[in-house]
Amino acid sequence: MKKKQFESLCKSLLPYLPGFDCKGWLLYARPVGHILRGFCCDDSGFDPQKFAVTVFFLPLYVPTKHIHFNMGQRLKDERGCDIWWSLSDPRLCDELLACIERQGLPFLDGVKQPCDVVTAIQRLGPGRDPYRFEAVAYSHVLASDFQQTTASMNRLLGILDTGIGWQAEMYNRAKGLLTTLESEPNKARLTLERWERETIENLGLGNAS
Repeated sequence: MKKKQFESLCKSLLPYLPGFDCKGWLLYARPVGHILRGFCCDDSGFDPQKFAVTVFFLPLYVPTKHIHFNMGQRLKDERGCDIWWSLSDPRLCDELLACIERQGLPFLDGVKQPCDVVTAIQRLGPGRDPYRFEAVAYSHVLASDFQQTTASMNRLLGILDTGIGWQAEMYNRAKGLLTTLESEPNKARLTLERWERETIENLGLGNAS
């Protein structure tokens, strides 16, 4: 599967998915707003005809330089196994569209605002994924849910291992934001809005709003 092949496939689905657009490996909901929501292709490294599709949401106010799927899952068959689609399947468009409508859209439904991110992550089940903890903490900040903000920020700081480079970076970012939040709450919100603009630029989504 090549990027242009997936993009062409997605364009054929757009008439049946109002509010969606496609770009490269992404089929995403517009307007993007605070959260990128959509589907991404995961091509097979063994068979150029095969690919999987991941449905995901990604809060853009959490700094990142790459799209990741910590808040997502692959589309699955009735047995709960990942579906590997084939470009040679004459039923591909119909079956992928049906799976998106049946499984993907409900996964994304209602995840439009920071407060929705918290609820959606809770639906994903328990775990200690730092990326999810970070998304919850920053969502509370941006949603002005001050009752939950300090607790969620401290939970995030408590699970991070500063001996690991990327977790140390996450820790320092969260610690700095918490300090700002305690002294200048409005400035903390402005910081998240700045991070959101930077993430949009990093991901090349400047024209996707």
